[in-house]
Amino acid sequence: MLKLVVLLACVGGVTSPAARDWLRWRRDRRRAGMAVAARSAGIGDFCAAVSRGLGAGDTMLQALRAAADGPMRAPVEQIAAEHERGVTLSRAVQRWAAREQTSEAALLSTAVTLASDRVGAQPQLFDHVAATVRARADMAAEARVHAAQARASVWVVAALPWAVALALLAEGGAAARVLTSTPLGWFCASGALLLELAGVSWMRATVARALR
Repeated sequence: MLKLVVLLACVGGVTSPAARDWLRWRRDRRRAGMAVAARSAGIGDFCAAVSRGLGAGDTMLQALRAAADGPMRAPVEQIAAEHERGVTLSRAVQRWAAREQTSEAALLSTAVTLASDRVGAQPQLFDHVAATVRARADMAAEARVHAAQARASVWVVAALPWAVALALLAEGGAAARVLTSTPLGWFCASGALLLELAGVSWMRATVARALR
């Protein structure tokens, strides 16, 4: 009976409106993050296409619209709509970059601002941005590879002491009896588990900070 009550309580907690709202918020946030990441990854190619458009004689807005494809289509249409309502092109791009909050969007915003307000629509400016963004993408990909290796190492290091402990338990003997049958053994096992969890959390946080 108690198990049934606990099960019903868990099911009720998961299916409650608050839980559904939280799950929906998590899902929407994950999707938004994936969309921002997709746009950031494509800004290098986008800037290269803008450069080609400017080299062919397009205006800044024409080049942006012609280059807009895939994830960048919706942002460029929004920027163009703001520009048609009287907002300067550079200001519209700056607003978009402020919402994106990525270094790639900031670089694109700086390039458009310089091209619109300062040095003119020079294709070389966007070529430089494209090269910078692509170089950063390559570095980020390499960092992700090293991070995956580091995460695997974390779990190997975390699992090794427990593998040794299981081997000792399988053999039996005094060590196994102390570990399983005495308060001292229980204390040691609990302390080891807490230290393992703390160590894994610290190492995962270190890897995550290295990727920022």
